[in-house]
Amino acid sequence: MRFNNILKNFPIIVLSLHAILNLFRGSAHFFLPDGGSILIAGLDIGNGDQKQIIITIFASLGASQIIWGALQFYVLFYAKKMIAIILTFTTILVGMGVSILYIFKPLPIIVPGHNNIYILVVLIIASIIAYRNQSMRDYP
Repeated sequence: MRFNNILKNFPIIVLSLHAILNLFRGSAHFFLPDGGSILIAGLDIGNGDQKQIIITIFASLGASQIIWGALQFYVLFYAKKMIAIILTFTTILVGMGVSILYIFKPLPIIVPGHNNIYILVVLIIASIIAYRNQSMRDYP
């Protein structure tokens, strides 16, 4: 496979993998009884109303991840011209999440979401390549 072919397909591959990740994570947050807060992240979410509030917030996050994953798949299958823009919005969304976890509202423990910093780097690269691919179509 030539390097140009890899560059051409990299944004599609990254967006596909991120869509799968969104559907998987979203389903865990939405369908698990604790939203994954205890079972996956190991957070101490207390009990009573406090516990229910956190579980509800996790379920809301899960619902939005499922919808975002569905949108990503829609773009992949039906609106390929939007790959660069959806990758950009995905990158911004992940970047905001990373800045929350590392800078603005860090948690007292390491949770699986901390790995998003690596995903952010890949998304930045994929977004740049997607825009490069888009601009190269204008030239023969």
